[in-house]
Amino acid sequence: MANTAKIGIIGAGSSQFSAGIVRDLCIAKGLEGSHVCFMDVDKGRLDRIHALAEKITGELGAKLTFRKTTRLEDAIRGMDFVLNTAQVGGHSWTEAQRDMGERHGYYRGLHVAQIGQMLFFLEVAKLIEAVAPNAWLIQSANPVFEGCTLMTRETKTRVIGLCHGHYGYREIADVLGLPCSEVTANMIGFNHWIWMTEFRHKGLNAYPLIDEWIRTRAEQYWDTHRPTFGDNQMSRGAVEQYQLYGLFPIGDTPRFAAWWQNDSLESKKKYFGHLGGFDSEIGWKQYLDVMADHVKEIEKVVDNPSTRAMDIFKPEQSDEQIVPIIDSMLNDKPAVYQVNIPNCGGIIKGFPEDLVIECRGVVNGGGVCGIMEPALPERIISGVMIPRWAEAESVIYAAKHCTHETFLAYVMQDRRTRSREQAEGFLTEWLTDIRNEYVRKNIK
Repeated sequence: MANTAKIGIIGAGSSQFSAGIVRDLCIAKGLEGSHVCFMDVDKGRLDRIHALAEKITGELGAKLTFRKTTRLEDAIRGMDFVLNTAQVGGHSWTEAQRDMGERHGYYRGLHVAQIGQMLFFLEVAKLIEAVAPNAWLIQSANPVFEGCTLMTRETKTRVIGLCHGHYGYREIADVLGLPCSEVTANMIGFNHWIWMTEFRHKGLNAYPLIDEWIRTRAEQYWDTHRPTFGDNQMSRGAVEQYQLYGLFPIGDTPRFAAWWQNDSLESKKKYFGHLGGFDSEIGWKQYLDVMADHVKEIEKVVDNPSTRAMDIFKPEQSDEQIVPIIDSMLNDKPAVYQVNIPNCGGIIKGFPEDLVIECRGVVNGGGVCGIMEPALPERIISGVMIPRWAEAESVIYAAKHCTHETFLAYVMQDRRTRSREQAEGFLTEWLTDIRNEYVRKNIK
């Protein structure tokens, strides 16, 4: 007999994400009869996702129930699972903050701009602690690394951070001509900063196949391949990082782990192809355009009774781990997932137990337990992991104490800061912007 879950989705107006969760719930027989509460501050988007969810369940004959709310507490109180996919201010505010950073000499913006997100994450975690202490918080919105570390240090809320980046090994397999069904891989590190410690084809070490591809086929691939905006996994940049640090960077890692590859559009094009990769002004615009097109498709499904939702949301389990994890917990079905959890017991050696790391974890009715890993090579720990950890601690400290001085200290550490005046100029514009109300109201 199925166990029913009560699930709150915060930021549910992201219709592609929310509708995908609904579709996955519809085909998860172990969760039949579950209830979903959609929460968003945008009532129009909230109405749309509610209507789309009803259409999906109707087409699949699923037994799910839904409600919608604009109140955060309504999506948390009484829930078994809370999914946070919210982006404070939406893409428009994110882009405005990026432009603001560039006006002050910070190409593609500053990480301090994510403090609003982190403060909201903390509000959610504290509310769960107060009104739904037995619930699990599944964190999908970024920044997962810093945000989950802040929440797990400052509250008792049980948090799992999730990301799709670990699937990058599949792209390696595809470029090498290896069927994904015959390939296994293991990736550990920090979210958006993970390294492939194991890569096997039919059980045998397949790293030599990568080395052979680099020697014999890489140059031709880079000369002829026209990458899409998200196609960074087998780029010059990723290969250079592998050769420099000794393990292959996976998923989002190539986008961030080498600052010199990302300090200008020219550099980005050199290392990631004609678009400059996912984070360039060209690649990112294409990503936003694709997302906007998806929203239009979804709107057509909702507005046109003759259009089937299943034409967009195929009736099959997606790569999203959220619903399988809920099923594993609620129905005690042990399975291994890629998770972001505190480094309890030293899952990855060399990092503190209260730092959130990304690793494999066994999930069952008792919760999640990270699988112990060998230490990363010293070359990676000293070259990229410790610097990234230090940066995270600085922005976590800034968010926790939330003062002008902590913000300034963080910005001053950025390698692009040339003077205190530059940093102060950015902070003045950022903090006084009317759209930054969420940060301002939390400043001590």
